Amino acid sequence: MKEIKLREGLLFPILIAFLLFSMVAVISVGSASIDMGTVYRILVDQLFFQGKGTEAGLWEKSFYQIVWNIRLPRVLFGVCCGAGLSICGAAMQALVLNPIAEPYILGVSSGASAGAAWALLMPIPFFRGQYQTTAMALCGALVAFACVYSMAKIGGGGKIQPMTLLLSGTAVNAVMSAITSLLIFLAKSPESISAVYNWQMGSLAAAQWNTLWIPAVGVLSGCICFTWKSGTFNLMMMGDEDAAAMGVDVKNFRRWMFVVCAIIVASLVSVTGIIGFVGLMVPHIVRLLSGTSNNKVIIPLSAIFGATYLIWADAAARGLFGAAELPLGIITAFVGAPFFFYLMAAKSRGGNGRGA
Repeated sequence: MKEIKLREGLLFPILIAFLLFSMVAVISVGSASIDMGTVYRILVDQLFFQGKGTEAGLWEKSFYQIVWNIRLPRVLFGVCCGAGLSICGAAMQALVLNPIAEPYILGVSSGASAGAAWALLMPIPFFRGQYQTTAMALCGALVAFACVYSMAKIGGGGKIQPMTLLLSGTAVNAVMSAITSLLIFLAKSPESISAVYNWQMGSLAAAQWNTLWIPAVGVLSGCICFTWKSGTFNLMMMGDEDAAAMGVDVKNFRRWMFVVCAIIVASLVSVTGIIGFVGLMVPHIVRLLSGTSNNKVIIPLSAIFGATYLIWADAAARGLFGAAELPLGIITAFVGAPFFFYLMAAKSRGGNGRGA
């Protein structure tokens, strides 16, 4: 127990320090290479000295534009996206006692994608711009969640069973993907169709200062909520009957936490498109590193580790092919799909997959 506590205590400062280092390092990566020292000086100058170094000509103004107005918003959005998807994965795995639960696999991401595609291809007379896309993504995510939850409950005879939940998620995923494809087929604007195709593969390229606050508020609120309720998540991992015996309103708690997950995913997917498997992998890696399944530790650590993982994945997407940018969803799928197969194999051998 003392060893686990020590590991937990060391992991937090180590992962936070590595995240901060990674943010500076990743900003230096791209078609226009900027050394880390210059990136650090520009960031310090903007944060603490109101840009006096840029005005004095200590570095090229183009470096300032690239670092502060292009790459920093993208990296911060990557932090939000990685943290948000990771805490949703940790929450879902605890809520349904399924080690392979995450927003992408359970269809929530596809639902948000279908809603956002509707807003992009067939705008409605409510809200405007990014607000409309986010609102429709939220509606799609909530509809997908409701369908998955209802189908799993019916298929499990009134109870949420891991296998029926997975099958329900697969079915809803297929339906929502079909809806998105139908919307693309019916759309008339070639530019919009091309934008949706690219957006479906996942990318942080659309990140800007003026769109950053929506996912930031959603992820921060979700992280606070999940951490605050982490003790209840621990009780949920004991099973529905034991959790109910400990005073948990299992149905309401599961329902409302899924709604929070849907809000987080919608705020992210409406800008990034679909980025899969992050919420699947990160909580398992954090459990392995920390040696515990205590959600008071797993949820905040997943946020930190997930943020670090995704910004490095985005750096790979930007840097592997020179000026051409690989969609981020391809990177996460190549890494996450083998991990998914490993968890399925571990589950079929009789393990619960939680120590993966």
